[in-house]
Amino acid sequence: MKKTLCAAALLWLFAASAAQPESTEPALRAAVEQAVWPGDIVRAADQYLRAFPEGSDAAEVQALRQRAGDAWRLVSRNDVRLYRSAFTPREGGESPQDMRLAALGDRDAAVRLAHASRRIDDAQGTQRFVGWLQLASMLGDERASYELALHFRRTDQPILAARYEAVALALGYQPAPGLDHARK
Repeated sequence: MKKTLCAAALLWLFAASAAQPESTEPALRAAVEQAVWPGDIVRAADQYLRAFPEGSDAAEVQALRQRAGDAWRLVSRNDVRLYRSAFTPREGGESPQDMRLAALGDRDAAVRLAHASRRIDDAQGTQRFVGWLQLASMLGDERASYELALHFRRTDQPILAARYEAVALALGYQPAPGLDHARK
């Protein structure tokens, strides 16, 4: 009986020591820094904050969690066509740094990602182009909203075009009077 107990205790100690490096403050902080999908950033930040609420980086991790949480709510919306796979860079395409910034709510990074996706000429590139612009629009980028309006107008989707044109105007966009502003 004692041998079984000792063996079980040794197994428990081994498992605890093997799991310990994963729960150290630097390891959890690294997980927050390496995550790219907004939901993963939120989960990693929550793990860090549960384990180290008074940790040396707690304030910064909380700020990252807030920013990623805001972006997470936007990409979770039904009217934003941006999926987890869009946060995986493709060869010759999107920048991993811009993906991280966009996951933290950077609208300029989302616009750059949209344009990089558009350069990859396939259906997935067009879908990502629209999704990144939708995210940028939801983050308050008036140029992205107007660019979506033009895209939807070119693809014969007048309801969506009108919607994003109205968003662009509400955000303060002033279209040039003679450049592609005529309704069809």
